[in-house]
Amino acid sequence: MVNEAYRQCPSGAVPYVVRAGDTLGNIAFMYNTNIDEIIKYNPGINPYQLRVGQQLCVPLLAQLYPACPTTNYYVVEDGDTLESIASYFGVSVQQLLYSNYGIDPNDLYKDQVLCIPVAPSPVNVQINVAERSLVVYRDTSVLRTYRIGLENPSFPVPRGSFKVINKQLDTGEELGARWLGLSKAGFGIQGTNNPQFIENVTEGRNIVLFNRDANELFNFAPVGTAVTII
Repeated sequence: MVNEAYRQCPSGAVPYVVRAGDTLGNIAFMYNTNIDEIIKYNPGINPYQLRVGQQLCVPLLAQLYPACPTTNYYVVEDGDTLESIASYFGVSVQQLLYSNYGIDPNDLYKDQVLCIPVAPSPVNVQINVAERSLVVYRDTSVLRTYRIGLENPSFPVPRGSFKVINKQLDTGEELGARWLGLSKAGFGIQGTNNPQFIENVTEGRNIVLFNRDANELFNFAPVGTAVTII
């Protein structure tokens, strides 16, 4: 439920609650924007006298998600709460708040990007290249099964045990909507913007999913998730 104490920010901006020690400079740095843009979105504020608890609307410029040193990102879905996200990843709500400085815990919105503290993964992934399947397990139960692209005989997919070591959003035309980098240089799991591509031979050696599946897997599998490929 939206906290009525917070005003609605215009499109292209997110709410930020001022904390002790904040300046417009450090807020601008956190959100990769600039002081002039923040002032423009908050007419009448005194940039030299911010108040603890004051709400600002912070415009998002080049970077549409917070800096996350571990790259352990999560994209909010309809129905998500901080409590449900924290429970899934085995962390506390307070840890989520610390990792996402300034968010309004009562007003999450679809496609909002959060930084998740790294903790033991709730899932593991098994990929069978010959069967073209990627299966996500939670404990011993199958959580999801996805179809993967055909292997390129000229660039065989590496087999063995790996871990997810980094995650990236909106990676461009070549890597689709999501990228999960594995513990082998230059190798990972990607989406594709071309629905027909999944039925064709993969140009490289990455594991390729439909974008919609890559988006879902991105949220299920945090940094540290074990990935077995056979």
